[in-house]
Amino acid sequence: MKGLLLLSSSLLIIGCSKSIDDSLLIDNSGLMYLPNSDKAFTGKAYRNYKNGNTEYEGTYEDGRVEGLVTMWYQGGQKKAEQKFQSGEIDGLGVTWYVNGQKKSEQYIEGDKLVGLSTLWYENGQKKEEKNYNNGKLSDEKSWDPDGNLKE
Repeated sequence: MKGLLLLSSSLLIIGCSKSIDDSLLIDNSGLMYLPNSDKAFTGKAYRNYKNGNTEYEGTYEDGRVEGLVTMWYQGGQKKAEQKFQSGEIDGLGVTWYVNGQKKSEQYIEGDKLVGLSTLWYENGQKKEEKNYNNGKLSDEKSWDPDGNLKE
C-alpha cells in the first residue's frame, strides 16, 4: 500500500511539472492563465519554432514570469538568458551571436542597469564597457573591431 501511495504521489508530481506550450496560455490583465482556469498559471512553459526546435522556455509563478528564461536561435544555438522576478527583468542577462560568441552581458536591478554592462563584436573582441550606478552611466570605454581602445 505504501509503495502504491508513493508511486501515485510521484506520478502526480511528474504530471504537474510538465511544460506546456505557451500558445495555450491566456493573458488576463498581465497574468497568464490556462483556459478554463480561474487560478493564475504556475509551471514551465515553452515555445517551439516551426522546425520543432525550442524558441524559448521559462517558468511562471502565479501568472508572472519567474526565474531564468532561455531563448535559442532557430538552428538550436543559445540566443539569450535573462532572469526575471515577479514578471519583471531582474538580474543577469546574457546574449550570444548565432556563432556562439557572447554578444552582451548586463545586470538589471529594479528596472535599472547596475554595475558593468559589456558588449562584444561577433569576432569576440570587446566592443564596449559601461559602468552604471543605480541606472546612471558613470564610466564607459569602447574598442574597435581589432581590439584597439577608442579615444
